[in-house]
Amino acid sequence: MRASLEKQALLLVGELIDLVELGEFCNGLLQVLREVVPSDWSAINEVPADVPGAVSLTDPPMPAEMHDLFARLGEQNPIAAHFIRIGDGRATRMSDLVTRRQFHQSEIYRLLYSRLRVEYQIAFTLPSRAARILGVVLSREHRDFTVRERDLLNLARPYVIQLYRNALAHTMSNTGSQIELETLQVLGLTRRQSEVLGLIATGHTAPEAAAVLGIAPRTAQKHLEHCYRVLGVTNRSQASRAAWEARRR
Repeated sequence: MRASLEKQALLLVGELIDLVELGEFCNGLLQVLREVVPSDWSAINEVPADVPGAVSLTDPPMPAEMHDLFARLGEQNPIAAHFIRIGDGRATRMSDLVTRRQFHQSEIYRLLYSRLRVEYQIAFTLPSRAARILGVVLSREHRDFTVRERDLLNLARPYVIQLYRNALAHTMSNTGSQIELETLQVLGLTRRQSEVLGLIATGHTAPEAAAVLGIAPRTAQKHLEHCYRVLGVTNRSQASRAAWEARRR
């Protein structure tokens, strides 16, 4: 049994090992996890989520209003609260912490998860900034996650953490160079908009992009919003995906 799980974990990691740029790694991780542990949604969410620049990526892309709801209610998620309370980021199922009745009575379920048809979740954490939780979350509607799936994620987690750290270090040492400005300008973006989106797509928050470019955080956010309109998208995850797809053309 364990040998089989270890083989699956190594296969999962093998799908990610060549994704050395942070944005590409995060998007690839969400796609691979949905295949290995079949799920309706996968996400990388930072909690607290109601602060500027908080990470919120989903596969498939989530409507902007849902990201806004999570920003307001994210700390009510029982798994997030569990991670914050005990500081242990190993894979944990919603059903390990609360009953379905308790989950259904929560505000975050009534306003967010019921609309997304999320009934079951499992999550683990990645390294994050101080006083923050960066959770990798899988969600589905029709059946709970199994103990075997939880064990698989826990076996893979140390390798995923190392690959994430590698991608983060690579990106920070090559800031802004992963997606050429000309590639983004072909999409109809101005030079400054391309600079902001290039940083966002490689894992930077809007305030971090502002610091790199020497502009105000509010200005960086405005440039990002202009990118959304030009690209016909509604959130950072979709804009980042469009940037990486443009680079591969």
